[in-house]
Amino acid sequence: MLKQISASLLSLSFLLAGAAVAAEPNAATHGGAMGNMPMTQMPAKEKAKEPHKLTAQQEKMRMCNQQAKGKKGEERKAFMRSCLSKKK
Repeated sequence: MLKQISASLLSLSFLLAGAAVAAEPNAATHGGAMGNMPMTQMPAKEKAKEPHKLTAQQEKMRMCNQQAKGKKGEERKAFMRSCLSKKK
């Protein structure tokens, strides 16, 4: 009897999950609830993925990372620590 109830509950959960997906066909293919939203109402982040300017810290990290090529392990860690702590 317990096995039948468990099987019925499991079947019911799959049925409900399928019904929820069928109710919102755009959710799976168009980013969830925003799939039905007109383009004018989408957040700016979703409208266009324009490259942004790097902050001074990000630029410093990029430069130190380029200079650290070829270094590995503790040598790289030490180099990055000293490079990032330097004042410009």
